[in-house]
Amino acid sequence: MKNMIKKQDKQTQDKITQLEQRVVDLENQLKRAVADYRNLESRISQGRSELTSFVGAELIRKLLPVLDHLETALGGLSEEEKQSGWAKGVGLAVKEFKNVLQSEGLDEIAADGQFDPSLHEAVDIREGDNNKILEVVRKGYRLNGKVIRPAQVIVGRKSNGHPEQAERVEGSINELKEDK
Repeated sequence: MKNMIKKQDKQTQDKITQLEQRVVDLENQLKRAVADYRNLESRISQGRSELTSFVGAELIRKLLPVLDHLETALGGLSEEEKQSGWAKGVGLAVKEFKNVLQSEGLDEIAADGQFDPSLHEAVDIREGDNNKILEVVRKGYRLNGKVIRPAQVIVGRKSNGHPEQAERVEGSINELKEDK
């Protein structure tokens, strides 16, 4: 009888040990499932954010030619026309349009110094200081630090300067043309 009680106690103890192990395993599975769920929520949130940013960037990219045309129209006005009410109104609208785009993270790329192929697109070369931007053909823009449209510029080159520098600028222009 004593052996039978010991056998039952051992079986009961083994069953308790198995059940305790099963509880530990289930707790670990639950913790992994909760962590996986949180990671999934995070990835979905990040995906939505990236999609929103992409859509916003595409919309801004489509609006930039409109801004270009408005600025060109205002730049071509005579002094007398600039004083008219409609010109002032359009000027204010352009300023507000720029402010809205700027509040969304858009900023203009500076094009008043050295040519930088990561920010500028050389569309022509003229006589001037090597690799110096001589003229801006079309403004460039960054959205939240990322170039969405490089500035199209005319780059200077000395004809009697160092030929390897001129070749480097011409090579950059040719590379840019080939990428298109």
